[in-house]
Amino acid sequence: MNVRVFCCLGLALVPTWAAHAAPEIAQLYAPKLPEGSAWVRVVNPGDTALQVRVDQGATFALSAQATVASPFQVVDSRQPLRVTVNGREITGLTAPKSAWVTLILDSDPARAPRLVIDPPQRGKDLRAELNVYNLGSGCESADIKLANGAVVFSQVPFHGQAQRTINPVQATLVASCNETSSLPLKLAPFKAGDRYSLFLIGSRKAPRLIGLVDESAP
Repeated sequence: MNVRVFCCLGLALVPTWAAHAAPEIAQLYAPKLPEGSAWVRVVNPGDTALQVRVDQGATFALSAQATVASPFQVVDSRQPLRVTVNGREITGLTAPKSAWVTLILDSDPARAPRLVIDPPQRGKDLRAELNVYNLGSGCESADIKLANGAVVFSQVPFHGQAQRTINPVQATLVASCNETSSLPLKLAPFKAGDRYSLFLIGSRKAPRLIGLVDESAP
């Protein structure tokens, strides 16, 4: 099933950036990766908090009830990827060179996470990026709309991911699986150059939409 992405979002919403935003653009983009490296983050779509660590980085308590994703962290793609969940290392993982990688934890944290290669960042301009991941159990096709009904993403398949660029905006979004809709989600403030991730979790009968502004580890 094809994912349909609609391009009118920037016209339908209220921009939040001011005239002085342009000089900030250079600060909003991650530095160029060292040769042989990749960006990696971990997502826990479950409600039970898990202690997660990537490589030698900081440990984060991740859950859908609080912080769902860790910051993107630079790793050496020439070495095995080391991810620790609740003190237990998950082996057999690798990160492709120069990739943006999202590792989505299973409901059984002992199982290997699902590896998603995110689209690369777009060009530097006065726009932001919006990414959506359909993780809803039994949700074979998800739609994301504005609260007024305007479509943002359409027919995102289960375990699928879609991306688009938008103007930095104030907006409230609603996800739906078949005829069942989630509660509205008001996007956190974000700026030109930011990446914002949406995660459809829960189930086909009880979808939930959560999200956050992507960050990179220092």
